[in-house]
Amino acid sequence: MNYAQNTGETLKKTPAILVAVTTDVVSDMRVRKVCSYLEAEIGHVKAIGRITPSTFNTHLTFSITLFRLLFNRGPLFYAEYNLRLFLYGLFHRFDLIVSNDLDTLLACFLLSKIKRIPIVYDSHEYFTESVGLEGRSFQKNIWTFIEMLIVPRLKHCYTVSPTIARIYTEKYDVPFALVRNFPDAGIRFQKIETGFPPDKKILLYQGVFNPGRNLEAVIEAMQYVDDILFVLIGYGELEPLLRELTVKFNVTEKVKFLGKMPYEKMMQYTHYADLGIGLEFPLSESFKYSLPNKVFDYSLARLPFITLATPEVETILQEFEIGIKVSFSNASELAHIIKESIHDNDLLAEIRQNQRKASQVYTWDNECKELRKIYAGLR
Repeated sequence: MNYAQNTGETLKKTPAILVAVTTDVVSDMRVRKVCSYLEAEIGHVKAIGRITPSTFNTHLTFSITLFRLLFNRGPLFYAEYNLRLFLYGLFHRFDLIVSNDLDTLLACFLLSKIKRIPIVYDSHEYFTESVGLEGRSFQKNIWTFIEMLIVPRLKHCYTVSPTIARIYTEKYDVPFALVRNFPDAGIRFQKIETGFPPDKKILLYQGVFNPGRNLEAVIEAMQYVDDILFVLIGYGELEPLLRELTVKFNVTEKVKFLGKMPYEKMMQYTHYADLGIGLEFPLSESFKYSLPNKVFDYSLARLPFITLATPEVETILQEFEIGIKVSFSNASELAHIIKESIHDNDLLAEIRQNQRKASQVYTWDNECKELRKIYAGLR
């Protein structure tokens, strides 16, 4: 394999690959799947992330280094991470760099130029139009400047949804391939002790507890149902508020927080639920054109779900009816939708059949075909 740019040299050693991401790696399933692919197909992977309060131990097929940072949010966090990443990469041998999202791109791009090695850019979202930059013009301008400075100079890029791929391709005249975050179909569902009460239907949400998920409305809606338990698996900035709302609406016995858990374990719980929640609404352009992971996780676990159907989700539902598109204006109306959906056994059975078909198409193995094309161009 030849990963040396403009030198004509063929590497004698197994390629060493630096994969950079500002998450803790362990909980970022897209990064984990890409790293596992690279480790198996190309060379030795060193994933660089950071330690977060919710980082947990799990078995990985590749090597990781997690920075313990002084700052965990804001401009100082991004500056500290990129400086640490740059210094780490400068004093270690790497033959290929994979930058995940715009917040790692500056350090990765500088390293690729100094070391004269290829760089691949994996954009997880439409970063400059993300929720976190709404109303923050100064920060948004900085990220936009970095993007405009670097992305037009890149040759190997891919992203998570068709619309975001089209936007970046047209904006920077750089081809962005599509590698969607489909789940690994190799998961085997086993009989586990979930602790779910046998006399309750289980309504389940998995993912981060951040704005734009309508979790507040779901908790408020629980005051209008009696035989349903709302289970939340994950973590996020809204958790304190959500717990307060369970008290405010007197639904503490109807809502259960299971916390953050390894993906494989979470999927076992998902498999045993009756109805999933995927009520993301577009707080930003990035949100609008995203393709939520849980849509495919629910499908793999044979969990019918209700969704507001953003444009990308709408496209999926038109191809395979794996979820129930809904709309509501208040908690009472949402409660009615939940009750009607979770007790419609015929509808749920039909959706599970559709999910069985869809999960044969929406697989990570299929997306790896696109990865092979991307990384083949570097050999």
